[in-house]
Amino acid sequence: MQTRIDIIRHGEPEGGNVFRGRTDHALTALGQWQFDQRVARHRSAWQRVISSPLQRCRQSAQTLAQQLQIPLHIDERWAEIDYGDWENQPVDSIMHDPAQDARALWEDPLNFCAPQGEPVTALQQRVLAAWDSALSEHAGEHLLVVCHGGVMRVLAQHLLQLAPQAMNRLAVPYAGLLRFRIDHSEYQGKPQQWITLEHLDGNDLTP
Repeated sequence: MQTRIDIIRHGEPEGGNVFRGRTDHALTALGQWQFDQRVARHRSAWQRVISSPLQRCRQSAQTLAQQLQIPLHIDERWAEIDYGDWENQPVDSIMHDPAQDARALWEDPLNFCAPQGEPVTALQQRVLAAWDSALSEHAGEHLLVVCHGGVMRVLAQHLLQLAPQAMNRLAVPYAGLLRFRIDHSEYQGKPQQWITLEHLDGNDLTP
């Protein structure tokens, strides 16, 4: 038996280049166009859509599920990391502020935590719990998950057994897409899963 899970990042949101974790910005018109273009490029026989509750994901997921007439599930565990005090602050300002130790975000990402924010390890734990739930509840189906760049990076790092620093080397632009194939088998009476990254579409989309 095989399960396929396509994971797509939301399109460009409003608000500019800020630390946007739980800040709930809507999509720009370009962002919706990016999502629509990527979906059109990779559209498959999806059987259900799972989405982060944040509107930059939820809006597109709801529209697509309605168009395809398939179920939509909103799952809080697919939400982006909480950047705490950095939420909605310009990235350039934080990165160039000596009072903010932002280097760990790149140098030691799995042990990073923004001030008053969510640790990356906690993000990864809840995302992996969401992944496991999707596999156990919808084994054998083809799913589309609409979520966030940080979510996709921590998931890929774990599933592909990459070095932690490799998370920041994955190009996940707006509406970037990862496709995983999960082959289910059994060995000595225990269920086994072989996970393959079938496709990564990390090209920027511009009109």
